[in-house]
Amino acid sequence: MKDDKPTRDTMRKIQEIMDKLRRDTNAGRTTVRLDHQALGVTVASPAAESLADGVHSIKSQTQLDQWNCAAVRWLIKNKRTFVMDDCLNPWDPEAAPERPVIEIYGILSEMLTSVIKDGRMVGWVSVHYTKGPRKWTQAEIKLIEAAADKVALVLKEFEATAA
Repeated sequence: MKDDKPTRDTMRKIQEIMDKLRRDTNAGRTTVRLDHQALGVTVASPAAESLADGVHSIKSQTQLDQWNCAAVRWLIKNKRTFVMDDCLNPWDPEAAPERPVIEIYGILSEMLTSVIKDGRMVGWVSVHYTKGPRKWTQAEIKLIEAAADKVALVLKEFEATAA
């Protein structure tokens, strides 16, 4: 990540969005992964991450090809929020999480939605539950979608001030 005031302010705003989303969904972890050259971030590591007590960070876990993970491929293909209530018993084998998602990240239930900027997917927001399976509600799905829209708006604001 770049270390200048506009970048720090933008990343602080994105962090606040992730913190609020985690609290509002009672999740173990929320992340946003972005490919954004001007901010100096890539999807290899979360650009922002919010953690509940006792949940470990995944910021240093960069071994997965994030664009090629099952949930992200599904998200790109279906163009709607990905919801997996039970990662150990996936509703579709093609959408099943990779072993590191369960074993290293500790994700047992998750949601992902796209961050869209100028009509293009530049990343995604994810909500992780680490205590077991969980049935995500329509209200929680709307919360993750609103958070992704807010991240996209923050990116547009950053680019407008950087121009």
